[in-house]
Amino acid sequence: MLVEQPRGDYRFLPGSPSLPFCGAVAPAPGYEIVRAQFDRPPPWRAGFDRIAAHLAALGRPRQALCSVELRCARPYTPEGFAAFNVGYAELLREWGLLVDGRSGTTRTNVAPELAAPAEQVMFAFAYTVPAADAPPTFVLAGATERADLRPGEASPEALREKTADVVASLSQRLEALDRDWPAVGQVAVYTPHDALAALRSELLPRLGPAAVHGLRWFDSRPPIIGLEIEIDARSVRQELHLTG
Repeated sequence: MLVEQPRGDYRFLPGSPSLPFCGAVAPAPGYEIVRAQFDRPPPWRAGFDRIAAHLAALGRPRQALCSVELRCARPYTPEGFAAFNVGYAELLREWGLLVDGRSGTTRTNVAPELAAPAEQVMFAFAYTVPAADAPPTFVLAGATERADLRPGEASPEALREKTADVVASLSQRLEALDRDWPAVGQVAVYTPHDALAALRSELLPRLGPAAVHGLRWFDSRPPIIGLEIEIDARSVRQELHLTG
């Protein structure tokens, strides 16, 4: 069941109560989601300050923020990831982004293999704006394979199984939004492994006509040690690059 974030003009699919992010977001009627990417990603807390200024300039409330994309220096241990999430969740609470204690913002957080940042940084974000004639827009949070699915393995067969598991999770999120894979405008894959065969088998056939958009591959690892692949997806018509 989708939950309303009335102050932000969107709906979200709640995630795990223990994690400060949701599974998917879609705008309320009369609104659309816009994505903005930093050309020079700032430290994550400074990134939230930049987001606040950006939204204020548009006359939008902080609660219009519905999606966050982060980059970390290296994958966390489970304990380190939990510790980061404590401070992250507190900031979301200060911003009024929790509804009944659950986060309404999606999140992708990955560790680049090359040119990794020295600390956790803000890579991109998305927010809602009024748009009476906008086509349907949405964002799916990054999803990884289950932690107990062939942990530490990255053989072609293991990658196929893990990709299928991630795609199944994302398919459920699309269904919750009353959308399907052909409605997706962009898919991003995060893995340091050669997963092309797995993607051809488990993901591309589902895209149908949306396969014309291709896939974006990031040579990056999921945020927790031991996970091998993460995938997110979205459909937006406006994307900005923020310089400076």
